[in-house]
Amino acid sequence: MSKMYKTILLTITIIIFSVFTNSKTFAGVDGSPFEGLYIGLTSVKNTFDASATYAQVDTPNTAIPGNPIRPSNFTAITSITSNDSYGGGIFAGYGLDYGMFYTSVEAAFIIDKGNSIISDGTRSIKLSKSNTLDLNLRGGATIADKALVFGLIGYSGASMKSKGIGELLGENDRFNKRITAFRYGGGIEVSIIENIAARLEYTRSSFSSALVIDGSDQFMIKPKTSRIMFSIVLHMY
Repeated sequence: MSKMYKTILLTITIIIFSVFTNSKTFAGVDGSPFEGLYIGLTSVKNTFDASATYAQVDTPNTAIPGNPIRPSNFTAITSITSNDSYGGGIFAGYGLDYGMFYTSVEAAFIIDKGNSIISDGTRSIKLSKSNTLDLNLRGGATIADKALVFGLIGYSGASMKSKGIGELLGENDRFNKRITAFRYGGGIEVSIIENIAARLEYTRSSFSSALVIDGSDQFMIKPKTSRIMFSIVLHMY
């Protein structure tokens, strides 16, 4: 078992132990510590990875008389190296209880960089993530009115940039856009003091493909990420 998953299991065990050994319950809207408006701060361990395909396509350079074919600066993909990152962000949402069952809608802005470097052994091009906008739907159940176990599905829009080879032959060709992903995962949140809860969650995102063009070199890159997030949540009741 990897160190990451051991850390997750240990943290969950500590949280569950605190739920059943802390006798005091903090009540919010309708007696629930999780219902109503909430905001939070989060820290993130982001794992970034990508797959890629390469094609050489004759691309005319319309800026030069005669429209000569733009040069190819790449041969074939020989390696893809990915780098992870740490980060943080803010989020806000609104939760509702239905007996022991719970649901909420949540939006977040997260800065958690990561990148993949695609190389032919001589030259390389790098695709980097700078931030994400997330929209999640959570659903779960409360335990002893102190802890919430939940799953989530949602949307993630990541700001992606690339550079390398000939610096993409100028700013007009530079890849810099937001690409979308389906996001899913789960976690646990526990009320620790009045109005304040701690949350641990694990999520995965599979992004749509990004077409990066550099002269006659075209890369179809498909990123994917996973996150471990620890958050402090302020419930507004």
